[in-house]
Amino acid sequence: MIGHNIMILICIEMITAPATKPPTYYPNLPMGEYKFKIKAASVCEHFEHAKLQINFYVSRTNATTYVMKGNFTYLIPFDDSMSLTLSFAKRGSIGGWAENFHIYSTPKACSKLNWIMGSIFSVLKKQFNWTGCPIKPGVYATSEIDMEKFKDNNFPKVFFYGEYKLKISITSSIGETLGCSNYYVDILRPWEV
Repeated sequence: MIGHNIMILICIEMITAPATKPPTYYPNLPMGEYKFKIKAASVCEHFEHAKLQINFYVSRTNATTYVMKGNFTYLIPFDDSMSLTLSFAKRGSIGGWAENFHIYSTPKACSKLNWIMGSIFSVLKKQFNWTGCPIKPGVYATSEIDMEKFKDNNFPKVFFYGEYKLKISITSSIGETLGCSNYYVDILRPWEV
């Protein structure tokens, strides 16, 4: 009888206890929706004097804000007769890079880059007075581009988490590499810092 009364009291306590928020569950899946952080940018080796030079670097303005600074130096027009290749190398668990983890290659480099970059390309067009594709030869320098603007893009919305080296190459119709640039990127879970 006493055991029965204790069970009733426990049930009443459970029913009348204030609702508590269940613990937040953060799955540790290898891929999913993400946020990304560009950690560094550099020119590819042996491409310091390329026909399409992309000379950018990442700078920290305060504890939480990063900007990209640098210039585009185009010795020839950047147009749709060229091809664009994005090649991802993934950082291995014991160091080193696993090259060609993910490759995206497409003709019509200027138009495709415009589409992939999304609203940041519009920001660049406005800042450099570009009218669109083709982009005329010249030196296009910027004092800074806010990294937050890179988040509105047309990249895949689901990707594998990890640390990547993104190599952007632009080639001519005969296969000559005209320009190349590297970006070191962290693909993070939405709740990671």
